[in-house]
Parts: sequence; C-alpha cells; structure tokens
Amino acid sequence: MNRLKNKKILLIMPFFYHYEDAIEAHLRRAGAEVYLVDTNIHAQGFGKKLILFYTKTLRDRLVFHYYQQALRTVPADLDEVMIIKGQWMTDEVLHFLQAQLPEADFRIYHWDSVATFPDQLRINRFFTKIYTFDPVDAKQYGWIYRPTFFEEDICRSSSDKQYDFLMICSMHTRRMEVLQKLKAYAAAENRTVFSYIYVPKLQYIRESLLRHHPLYEGARAALHFQPLPQEKTYALYPHTRCIVDYTFPEQNGFSMRTYDAMGCHCKLLTNNPHVKEADFYDPQNIYVYDPDHFEVPEDFLTTPYRALPDEIYARYQLDGFLQELFG
Repeated sequence: MNRLKNKKILLIMPFFYHYEDAIEAHLRRAGAEVYLVDTNIHAQGFGKKLILFYTKTLRDRLVFHYYQQALRTVPADLDEVMIIKGQWMTDEVLHFLQAQLPEADFRIYHWDSVATFPDQLRINRFFTKIYTFDPVDAKQYGWIYRPTFFEEDICRSSSDKQYDFLMICSMHTRRMEVLQKLKAYAAAENRTVFSYIYVPKLQYIRESLLRHHPLYEGARAALHFQPLPQEKTYALYPHTRCIVDYTFPEQNGFSMRTYDAMGCHCKLLTNNPHVKEADFYDPQNIYVYDPDHFEVPEDFLTTPYRALPDEIYARYQLDGFLQELFG
C-alpha cells in the first residue's frame, strides 16, 4: 500500500467489533493520515435514536447536521473518501461531502446485499469505484467483488483442540434450530460443542418468559444478555476444530466467521452454497450443510485442516483487503 503514504483519508463506516480501529491502524501503518466518522448515528444517544425512527424529515435533518459537525475537524484537501456501508446516507449528505471535499476520490464498499439494503442502488452514482462483498450483486450490477477479511494481527492457530464445534451468534429461530441439530449430532457422535448465543434481555423476556418459546427453553444454558467480547472469541477459535456458521438465504456474501476460520486454521460448517465458488474453498476444510437435513460427513472432523497456499492467506488478510480497496 505504498501509494497511501502521506495520503489523507476519510473513512466513514459503522463502528462495530473494533473493525474501524483495525482498519485505521493498518492505513496509518501504510503512512496515511486517517479521519474516522461513525455511521451508527443511532448509537450517539437516545434522542438521536428516537428521531431516526420517527419521521423521514426529522431523520434527514439530523443526519445532515451530524455530518456537518463531523466534517469540522476534517481538512478540505482530502485525497480519499471511503464509505463502508452507506447507512443513513442521503443525497443531501453526499452532495455536501463532495462539495466540501472537491479533490477527493469517493469509493464505497457494500457490506450488505442489495436484498438486505436496497438503498445502495440509489447512492452508487456518487462514487468512482463500487465494491461489494456479495458475489451475486457483483455479477448483476457490474460492481467490483471483494470479499471481506480476517485480522492477521489477532488470528492464531493451535494444535491444542478443546472443542469439536463452536457456534457463536445472535439469537434467531433458524440459528437455534441448527444449534439443536448440531448438539444432537454431537451427542450421538461423542463430540464437544461450545455455544454462545447473544439475546437482548427484552427479547428474552418476551419470547422465553411470556411466550414460553420452546427454542429458548431448550437453549437457555447458551443464552447470554451480552455479546461475547472479541478477545474471548479469538481466544476460543484456535482451540476449535470446526466453526459453525449460519447465513440467511438472502445473504450471498460470506460471514466474518468464514474468514476467521481460515485465519485460525479451523474447519468451517456453513449453509452458504456460494462458498463452493470461492478461491479458498477446499472440501477437506469446508462443508456446506443443509439446515433442514443437518448432517456432517464422518471423515470431516477426523481429517486434519489442510493449509491453503500463502497467496490465499495474503489476499484475505486485512492488509490484502485494504490493498484492493485503495488500489
């Protein structure tokens, strides 16, 4: 990323799982001067959260004022503007950004599928380069396909395996169905499972205590009211043989667990069939299961993880991700 040396970059993205910190650190390491703006406006206080979900007029006014304030500390001679996800990006805001930063090259990375966030079709006209994590959207709309990444600074591998399967996710009925089938399979095969399911407290009260939903009752031991901290998650991965992933049918792009498995040299169980088309796909490392007829081949866990070529790991590290986005 030599071309980023002494470049001034504005990075506008949601702050989550400290990805913004990791991206900023890598860009600074490449010699760039970085300015960060959080798109999670609803996380800036209860008042803003209330307005965002009240009326479109008030919401748009709040969003515009938010970006006016955010740009006060950003120099006008920026070289690059990179937007990761475009949540709350109105035409007025994008026109304002381009007027304030006339010399900057505007790029966007869609970390959502069009099926999930159709508004990205509206905002694309403001950008010189459009990247997406969704292989189907890339083909349909002619965007640049760039999958996400694993953080090479925190991913570790180990031969000391304590769990055969690991499933960490937020609460959803389909995920719980998969978890129950996974646990039944593991019990029959004398395999170990680590599961950690995050559920908001109000959701738990409504579904478990008031409605007595059987999936909540059956998974109570795995339910938690706080997400598992990132450092604990990455401490578990190296000691896991296989990470279990569930993606919703409308999502074609791969989850971060897909790349974490690669970075930590773990095997992966996923229901996303598009992974078979990926350049990192190896049937010895990745098995695509059917959520309705859950099964795992007998030899999947008994064969070792097969290391991939060095150039594959290099491409899917965070540095490789940023090299493509800013190339």
